[in-house]
Amino acid sequence: MSKPAFEDIFTFSGRRNRKSYIIYTLTIFILMLVVSAIIVALSAATGGLGIVLFVLVLPLMISSWAVASQRCRDFGWTGWAVLLGLIPYAGLIFYIALMVVPGTQGENRYGPDPLTGEEAPAGSAA
Repeated sequence: MSKPAFEDIFTFSGRRNRKSYIIYTLTIFILMLVVSAIIVALSAATGGLGIVLFVLVLPLMISSWAVASQRCRDFGWTGWAVLLGLIPYAGLIFYIALMVVPGTQGENRYGPDPLTGEEAPAGSAA
């Protein structure tokens, strides 16, 4: 069973599987398109919407970093690897890799497998 896409979106610990990550990412992308369209439409009528945009986007950015760090932990990397996304072009490749690289089966040092929710049996390699 997959981890729910909107569970623990502001938590920088734990693991997240591919399906949950992709569903979350696509939903946030569509939400950002809608918010951006509204802001652009309103900016013609009023000024100073930069602060409004910042207030709307900041929680989405923080939750996206948290979810991406959970996804990194699923295949055994530290959550700090999310900072690779700041590198032009390489960051895009990194975020695509988050969607296609399979996670570690069973428990790893960051927690139990998000697909099963169970810990690996004692003595098995993680």
